[in-house]
Amino acid sequence: MNIPKMKTTVLSLLIAMSSTVFAQTSPFSVYIEPLNIAGLGGIQSYAYGQHNGKWLIVGGRLDGLHQRQPFASFLASGNNNQIFVVDPLSMQRWTAPISSLPVGLQEQLSSTNMEFFQEGNYLYCIGGYGYSNTAVDHITYPSLIAIDVPAVIDAVVNGSPFTSFFRQVADPLLQ
Repeated sequence: MNIPKMKTTVLSLLIAMSSTVFAQTSPFSVYIEPLNIAGLGGIQSYAYGQHNGKWLIVGGRLDGLHQRQPFASFLASGNNNQIFVVDPLSMQRWTAPISSLPVGLQEQLSSTNMEFFQEGNYLYCIGGYGYSNTAVDHITYPSLIAIDVPAVIDAVVNGSPFTSFFRQVADPLLQ
């Protein structure tokens, strides 16, 4: 391809001008400040929703990065079996065990790496990987969970029952 010299000069000039026009004119900095909430501990690969400034956290691992040895990876002892509610402004946290939920919900909600998305008041969680006592093996969960975020946050903060605020549907296509 042979491009005339005049066209390449004009193209080079336009590229140079556009980079100048859209370049940053003043320096800026980004700072990350850690937020340490007493008793929260560490958790990874969880799903979360939020309402009125509070965070709802479900699932994930409490034992850090999983072991590289297959026989020691994703042990049930590292599962998060709690629902966490965190208020980052007041630096408070509340927890509730998931043991009051049906077994299918308990198992999936203690898994790691669920796909999740919040639409309005509802947090939708799909899949997740972990040990299933029901399957007697590690599985990718074949279910979709819908969680009423404001209702669960309110129930956990007030120590009230929350079972009715969860819905679950199973289909192998969700794995």
